[in-house]
Amino acid sequence: MHGYAVVVRVAGEVDALTVCELHWEIAVGLALATPPAPVVVDLTEVEFFAAAGLNELHHGHVAAKAAGVALRVVACHRHVLRPFEISGLDRELRPCRTLAEALAIRTPRALKPVSLQAVTHASGVH
Repeated sequence: MHGYAVVVRVAGEVDALTVCELHWEIAVGLALATPPAPVVVDLTEVEFFAAAGLNELHHGHVAAKAAGVALRVVACHRHVLRPFEISGLDRELRPCRTLAEALAIRTPRALKPVSLQAVTHASGVH
């Protein structure tokens, strides 16, 4: 946990033999998620990243959207970024360069923060 965000740190190899662990960690992250805080999959310590990992991240992204949670990925090494680019997954799930970037909570421009004063005034409480 990082504040309200859930961070899944991945290290080593992500391939057909290890992808089940990634699946369960993302599922747990989504179960613990507190919107609008994201679930972040940190791949900065990954040494090998296969298509099975891409597939799992895509499934996690779809599940996160269905749950109303943002799934974000941190990746900075070419051996992880290149598969994202080749597959086109980077257009759907753009990797962040740093954990700080991935943890930033983004709110749509249409939403404006509501002040406590406005809420109490609208409810008749003074």
